[in-house]
Amino acid sequence: MLVRRALLASSIVIALGLGTAGCNFISPVASLDYYAPSDGAQADIGQLKARNLISLQDKDANSGFVGAFANSGSKEITFAIKYTTAAGKTGYREFTVGAYEVLNFGYQDTEFLDLDLGGKPGDVRTILVYTDTDQASINVPVLDATLVEYADLVSKLGKN
Repeated sequence: MLVRRALLASSIVIALGLGTAGCNFISPVASLDYYAPSDGAQADIGQLKARNLISLQDKDANSGFVGAFANSGSKEITFAIKYTTAAGKTGYREFTVGAYEVLNFGYQDTEFLDLDLGGKPGDVRTILVYTDTDQASINVPVLDATLVEYADLVSKLGKN
């Protein structure tokens, strides 16, 4: 009788242990999800990595595009950005980034890229970034100095 109670108690403990710990075996690990750890947008376009893309605006409607494009390959990459301006016209800009180099806009003492995407703070504007072999449609947020982190950058917008 004592053995039977011990087996029953052990079975209950094991069942409870597996029942409560079993969720660790089947639930997705959130840290493995792909996400942008910043306010800006990001995309991988083959060997070209677009990081922290943001359209900034000040209270006078001056705008500037910030972000970084990194080439993770051993050959230079020519890429283009196609976008719609605030006036509704199609804009096109082409750039080249060397092998294993980064092309910054608005960061590390570089100038803002002059892409007038329009919109108002809080909007999301879509750009198309493409290379010879790949392309990505990227939703770029429009931000202003509401976030303290961007106040210094926004204050420089009308001064370029």
